[in-house]
Amino acid sequence: MDSPTSYSGEKVFAMSDIDRLVRLGDKSQYEGNYQEATKNYLQALEALYQVLDNDKQVLRDRNGLTCLKAVIISKLGDNLVYVGQYKIAIEFYTQQLQIVTGTESKLDIAFAHHKVGFCNYFMGLYHSSIEFQQKSLDILINEEEGLEPDQLRCKIHLCLGLNQLALKSYEIAASSYEIALDIARKHRLQNEEVEIIASLSSSVRKKHELEYQKRNMNSLENLMGDLYYARRIANNNPYIKALTLRELAKVHETIDIDIAEKYFEEALNVSKSYSLPFLKKFQDDLDGILQKKQELLQQDYILEDQSWYSPVFPKVQEVERERIESSEFKADFVIVTATPVELKAVVRLLEPDASEDLLPCRVHTSSGQYYLGKFGYYKTVVTQCRMGTRDERGAGSVTQKALENWNPKAVIMVGLAFGKSSVEQKIGCVLVATEIIDYDLNRVGSDGIVDRGSRPPSNRNLLSLFEQSYDWEFSRPDGSSCKLIPGPVLSGDKLVDSLEFKADLFRRFPHAKGGEMEGIGFCNAANSLQKPWILIKAICDWADGNKNDKYQPLAAAAAVSLVHHVLSQRTILNCFESH
Repeated sequence: MDSPTSYSGEKVFAMSDIDRLVRLGDKSQYEGNYQEATKNYLQALEALYQVLDNDKQVLRDRNGLTCLKAVIISKLGDNLVYVGQYKIAIEFYTQQLQIVTGTESKLDIAFAHHKVGFCNYFMGLYHSSIEFQQKSLDILINEEEGLEPDQLRCKIHLCLGLNQLALKSYEIAASSYEIALDIARKHRLQNEEVEIIASLSSSVRKKHELEYQKRNMNSLENLMGDLYYARRIANNNPYIKALTLRELAKVHETIDIDIAEKYFEEALNVSKSYSLPFLKKFQDDLDGILQKKQELLQQDYILEDQSWYSPVFPKVQEVERERIESSEFKADFVIVTATPVELKAVVRLLEPDASEDLLPCRVHTSSGQYYLGKFGYYKTVVTQCRMGTRDERGAGSVTQKALENWNPKAVIMVGLAFGKSSVEQKIGCVLVATEIIDYDLNRVGSDGIVDRGSRPPSNRNLLSLFEQSYDWEFSRPDGSSCKLIPGPVLSGDKLVDSLEFKADLFRRFPHAKGGEMEGIGFCNAANSLQKPWILIKAICDWADGNKNDKYQPLAAAAAVSLVHHVLSQRTILNCFESH
């Protein structure tokens, strides 16, 4: 590439120098180095003035060079927009419009109208902005389809959508964004595509807030998928990346407040690094989410003061297996737990049976230790496995041995889980598994993760019993009631305590309500012996890197309370007569 030459100390520029400087400016602008970009564009403009003044051979191309001058001035205006200097930017755009109005290039004139209109949008002059965009569209009416005219059409419809969104015309805004998005994808305009996705998401969100008391989760999940794609594409463009991160945070704010906080922080950091004009807005967003998070924190309480808690494990007499075998004890249910906290919460509710002076008791066998007693109305066997499924004392093995030993009517796993959303759920809410999703079994390839895990459903009779427990009540220490939440539950051997890993799980399985570690082994064992099963686990944390064992006794007590409530109904064994 040619370099500037010098005669008598004065630089002499060639057209190749101007092209090089403009390309350098474009690169710096894309990377967010707006000061360097401005320097390159000003040098290109200086070189262009010199060429126009000194090179008599370019007179026949003066019209084209004048358009190039307008383009460089427009790029200088863009730089000012990126750093929030809208009033100065509009002076550059107005100058651009004046320059191209005297040319024969309708496309350049249309582009200039669009830029002035865009700057009006940033200044809050929405109706004026719409007028300029409409003028630009009118000029393009007779232009044939092609990359340059369509790229401009894309930008115009994006700007129209932004204005309509600001004017709270969310349906019209969404329609404009859809038109722009179709054009961007047709011509593979990735920068425009990601900016449109972020704007479209904002419009859809606002529409939901106005029209729906209950959010349409499918719609929000689709938005998140598009936004994660946009984030990857915009990774090298800080201006668009910041907008996308903020919109991701806004969508997550309605689902998971911790993930929302993470993306607000990322958006703010990008804005600080590149001096983007969003600092105050993004700081306000982050302050708001932190305040909201503070309001959602559980009230402190003294564990020992709670009626559902005992600081010591219940004392249960030990008996020989032979005495149980010679008695009339026959198990109606087996309950499987995975931690001492869960086991204690169940065993403390075991009661004597008038016809069995042995109960409650504990029995040691070659396959493990079991606690026997009346749980609610039914003779029940309780046991504990280790966390996860792969260990020889894991959920699968322990469940299978318990079922073979005691041959109950049905088996229930009760305990602790992590929740999906700290906004829509609370500590102590009880997940009633409609199905267990094995998230660990998948194929990892160049095209991403393909999930291949099974999704065994809970026994429909047991599910019906738990789902219809309308009169069940369990209160947190602050007096608020724990809720029953039916839905799919994730299960895998990983102890999840990472916000990013958790977010990825729920992107892959958006309908899941929470997750745990033993369910898939538990249900596989029950299915292998054709025993009805269900998993009941309450939320004790959010798997976000902030696990707190303090809430485990509360969650265990809530889950056990629901199981005890259902098993206190005298006729539920009728549901299992066929077994």
